[in-house]
Amino acid sequence: MTGILDLIKSNIGEQALEQVSQQVGGNKEATQRAMAAAIPMLLSALQKNSKSRSGAEALAGALERDHDGGILGNLGSMLGQSKTQSMGEQILGHVLGQRQQNVSNQLGKATGLDSADVGKILANLAPVVMGAVGKVKRENNLGVSGLQDMLKQERKQIKKQQPNLSFLERALDSDGDGDVDLSDVMKQGSGLLSGFFKR
Repeated sequence: MTGILDLIKSNIGEQALEQVSQQVGGNKEATQRAMAAAIPMLLSALQKNSKSRSGAEALAGALERDHDGGILGNLGSMLGQSKTQSMGEQILGHVLGQRQQNVSNQLGKATGLDSADVGKILANLAPVVMGAVGKVKRENNLGVSGLQDMLKQERKQIKKQQPNLSFLERALDSDGDGDVDLSDVMKQGSGLLSGFFKR
């Protein structure tokens, strides 16, 4: 089964990075770091939300209705568009809920971006992550339990590739008190960055 993070990596290119960075003042390096951290963070949030049967059923329903993976073939033209961002904001409301501001604040501090700009990056990426999950679910004909298992396995794989995932996940804490040290994750040599943004 294709890994979700690998699927996203293989589809995100320089054009997609350019589209998103233009929305946040053209800082490509900071945008790249924020994207490389935000994608596994969003996957982790989906996995947390789908631990319960009801959460997994809600996610499966959303994937079947709206996220078949078609977005992955059009990232260059889709990212940065108001329609994509609007869809992403709705997804973030479901996936992150009250944690959304804390996640934006923490990623903003780690990358030097304004939290509002991080919010735009997250909104652009949320439909991409959902599209990738939906594509893998559809292609492997996964039911609710299969979806839960896939996301659990994906989180294990990401933790293997990026041991610092626990830093990222701390930003998902709903209380939002105190800072999260994301400096290790944000270093240019971070394992998450390698392989992103194919040319």
